[in-house]
Amino acid sequence: MRKIGFMLCILLYFRTAEAAAQAVRVGQGVAKPADTFGGSVTVTAAPAFVSFRLVSKGVATSSAGVGVTTTWTGLSRLCKLNLYGYFSSAGAALTSGSPAVNIPTSAVLGKVPTGSPSAYTPFTQSNPIGGASLLLYCELFMAGGNGFRTDTLNLEINLEGLPQLPAGTYTGTLYLQAQML
Repeated sequence: MRKIGFMLCILLYFRTAEAAAQAVRVGQGVAKPADTFGGSVTVTAAPAFVSFRLVSKGVATSSAGVGVTTTWTGLSRLCKLNLYGYFSSAGAALTSGSPAVNIPTSAVLGKVPTGSPSAYTPFTQSNPIGGASLLLYCELFMAGGNGFRTDTLNLEINLEGLPQLPAGTYTGTLYLQAQML
């Protein structure tokens, strides 16, 4: 099994009851050999920035979806590709201030209309890469070969069940990781 990881950094800025947020891709897609499958896989994500207008005790949808393109070349046999999005801590997808105030992964939701979560789903699944994750899609390759797929990851931040958050800048990192089986 070969894993390829990429990062998507989410920056949030609160202004009273509303806020703006941005997501920045900090990892660069690099093709790596899929040792046991005889090929390589590359994952890229764009745009580099996504904005949110956070609403106290409400739901904020990202201003644009993140286009995630997965390209594979030279796969020589039956295999499966899973793409996961995850945060390193379930309790703190986004953090601000001192003392730290956190937005948990249960308040950050994603959906991929052409993938596994076709409805907004929180990043709370337990997958092979760990907790605080979400399976974005699963692709089965019957005969290997070359190809690509482009999906849109839509994001939402749901603050309905959280206590009032103080104004501030909230930052966190969303990682994208491909797993070839």
